Amino acid sequence: MKRILFCLVLAFLLFQIESAAQYNGKHEWRAVWIATVNNIDWPSAPGLSPREQRRELTEYLDLFKSLNFNAVVLQIRPTADAFYISGNEPWSIYLTGDQSKGPDPLYDPLSFAIDEAHKRGMELHAWLNPYRVTQDTANLRFAAGDHIWRKHPEWFVRHGKKLYFDPAFPQTREFLAAVIKDIVTRYDVDGIHFDDYFYPNNDFDDSYSFSLHSRGYPPEKKMEWRRENVNLVVKMLRDTIKAVKPYVKFGISPYAVWRNLREDPRGSDTKSFGYTNYDHLHADILLWMERGLVDYILPQLYFNIGYENADFKILAKWWEDNAAGTPLYAGLATYKLDKNSKIPAWRDFGEIKRQTVMIRESKGYQGVCYFNARDFKTNKLGINNLVSELYKNPALVPPLRGFEKEPPAPPVNAEISATGNKIHFCWSSDKEEFSSVSPFYHAIYKFKKGDLPDFSRGYSLIYLTGEDQVTLTLENPQEYDFYITSLDRLYNESKPVKFKIIKQSNQNQR
Repeated sequence: MKRILFCLVLAFLLFQIESAAQYNGKHEWRAVWIATVNNIDWPSAPGLSPREQRRELTEYLDLFKSLNFNAVVLQIRPTADAFYISGNEPWSIYLTGDQSKGPDPLYDPLSFAIDEAHKRGMELHAWLNPYRVTQDTANLRFAAGDHIWRKHPEWFVRHGKKLYFDPAFPQTREFLAAVIKDIVTRYDVDGIHFDDYFYPNNDFDDSYSFSLHSRGYPPEKKMEWRRENVNLVVKMLRDTIKAVKPYVKFGISPYAVWRNLREDPRGSDTKSFGYTNYDHLHADILLWMERGLVDYILPQLYFNIGYENADFKILAKWWEDNAAGTPLYAGLATYKLDKNSKIPAWRDFGEIKRQTVMIRESKGYQGVCYFNARDFKTNKLGINNLVSELYKNPALVPPLRGFEKEPPAPPVNAEISATGNKIHFCWSSDKEEFSSVSPFYHAIYKFKKGDLPDFSRGYSLIYLTGEDQVTLTLENPQEYDFYITSLDRLYNESKPVKFKIIKQSNQNQR
């Protein structure tokens, strides 16, 4: 009986995988969060050698490339510290184990990550936490001597065991804007990304900053004042990014519930008690979307379908209905997968499959982002098997509202040399550093000889790369014609060019 039951469950899961694979779309954002705080994902421990750090990161990127992801969201400033060479903040304790020491021998983790992601045809969004300074104030004694907290302790507030910038101080906003400007100016990031942590809760002790910077708000409207503090910094950050590089995307990933319906007729039909964006984090996401202050919103829809207090289906639909034209991605919780979960939905990958397919079928969404990277490294509950079927082919990052749509020039000198099933593709293009319109990536397509090429369908796209040559092993390559297109950094696509065969041998290489 157990064997029969196992076979039935296995057959059901295989059927779910196969049905999920019937997708021929060409544009879809497929991303994953790589968390560095507390060494959740990377690096696996503080103080690893630079070689070990680079090895771990490239293993992640190789894995996500093999699964046909096209974006990573890398946490580079988890606690007012840096995974990059910064003149504003010290090295991250999660990188070196000591804020006063950089990697030895010295290298720049962010620069390395960007280069490696782009080689693989993947976007890199730099993920920052705006206000958190430490997870435990007992560790402040280890803060670097030049930490901004040591210079201006009056800008900061303790909340529980944690320390935060006080969002009410103009100096806080100016400092954060300076950090962002530095990153966008010096690094070739594709996006700046903030998660859901703004104010930590509505019991934040900001009486001192309110006495100095109330801006005319009476005490009874302090919650409105806090929301305006966050609104001010969101607009300031957007303006800073766009003034430096208009093509860099600015996205925010809020908690799933803006407000409950019982508290606001515009809210979702949920019961998120004691924790919402509007009332506790003081993040007025609706206003940001209505005013076009962000390029995308990525709500953390970390609940299962049918969950009584916060149903995934209800929340996904609420964000779609209230986005005000803002592009949407969905955050999915692979971290909740657990064969011993108290909630049956999370005991296999079927829940993630249902959510991904639901988002695919929703017109308002352009893709998903999974939390977190380690789940794929460990292949938790076989999640990689599902993703391999969901993402059979590469996909292009979808265009976002308000960005340049002019395609780049097509590649030239596109040539193939083939030996058996091993095909070497090469081409050339003129790339301009930090340009939004020059060729940045390239996409390779294959079509059966004699078929009319249809470049609108995802099944024909076989490889996406940021390099100018690649060797692929393909089955029966002599039966196909191959084409290539140029993509700019926003994934606008050129006209296709057919590869010219310059050398072909039927002999297989070992």
